[in-house]
Amino acid sequence: MLPIRTLALGVSFLLAGATVSSCLTAPDYPDTPSIEFKSITATRAEQDGTPYDAVRVTISFRDGDGDLGLDNGETNPPYGETNSDGTKNKFNNNYFFQPQVLQGDTYVDYNLAFPYDSRFPRISSDDRKEPKRGNLSFDLQIFDTTFPTGSKVRFKVSIADRSLNLSNEVITDPITAK
Repeated sequence: MLPIRTLALGVSFLLAGATVSSCLTAPDYPDTPSIEFKSITATRAEQDGTPYDAVRVTISFRDGDGDLGLDNGETNPPYGETNSDGTKNKFNNNYFFQPQVLQGDTYVDYNLAFPYDSRFPRISSDDRKEPKRGNLSFDLQIFDTTFPTGSKVRFKVSIADRSLNLSNEVITDPITAK
């Protein structure tokens, strides 16, 4: 009777193990990143006597192969500042912010001399392809002269992965410029 009980216990553990491992399968995300808007906060701050709004935008991301992020030293093609024809290379950055200002009842793109586009660092330190998800936060400094005083400002946000796949575009909630 003892061998049958041992066998039954062993089979039970085997089935339990198979059940748990089937619950741990990797998520199936597309290789093109997908983002969702999470939050935007604005806090009044001052630097060397100059007031500004410290703005933090947070998005969530999902990417099927996890090839997200650029290190600052990555300046060779396809991540260089310019393309081979000398034009500005969009993919020198991987985090894209297009400000929009409310005019009447419509938000319109507001082009700045120095755009807020930037880089976020590599999500993974190796080149292993595996699904990734998480949150990215980006901090902006908006000075009093950046936008018209009292205007409602929002941002169109997107990201790119290392394979130059562009995510969908999300729009933040508006903030009021000081």
